[in-house]
Amino acid sequence: MKVAMFLPLLLVLALNTEPLLAAEPEPVVDKQGNPLVPGVGYYVWPLWADDGGLTLGQTRNKTCPLDVIRNPSFIGSPVAFFAEGLGHIPTLTDLTIDFPVATVCNQPTVWRLSKQGAGFWFVSTRGNPEDITSKFKIERLEGDHAYEIYSFKFCPSVPGTLCAPVGTFEDVDGTKVMAVGDNIEPYYVRFQKVAINEKKPFSIV
Repeated sequence: MKVAMFLPLLLVLALNTEPLLAAEPEPVVDKQGNPLVPGVGYYVWPLWADDGGLTLGQTRNKTCPLDVIRNPSFIGSPVAFFAEGLGHIPTLTDLTIDFPVATVCNQPTVWRLSKQGAGFWFVSTRGNPEDITSKFKIERLEGDHAYEIYSFKFCPSVPGTLCAPVGTFEDVDGTKVMAVGDNIEPYYVRFQKVAINEKKPFSIV
């Protein structure tokens, strides 16, 4: 694991750091209550709609790599999750998250944290599952709800590293980019499994 080169970036204390999450991991479930399966595509939708899902897009640099965005007028792109050595996707566990789609960038679509400024990062792509900047967690919202509610967190299981929620940042052009930083609140989501016979209703720039 390439820890040494990334620790200086992650130890910037512009954001609060937290101890490693202590609650017991539990299976993450989709809208139908079924556990998420590694490597299977899921739409990541906001709580209030069955569209507006996560996808990929060009943001500030208008070039590659693509960043993770939320498109309110689009169903979203399938997202796949992987937990090393596990046959299910648990909460509070280091995950590799990927968009299993082809893009014009011809680069890995694994999520990674990409520094944009002091104490501020975009969730981008071209990640490496072995790198600490590509380790994300899913966290369940505590309490009684009609269905399970989740959010993403950048919180690698390495003591002393950054631990903060992934939320939405509206850029100057109105693009809603998934980000980590000061005043970024958790973005709460549900998961919908992509139907086996469903045609891909999207194209990635």
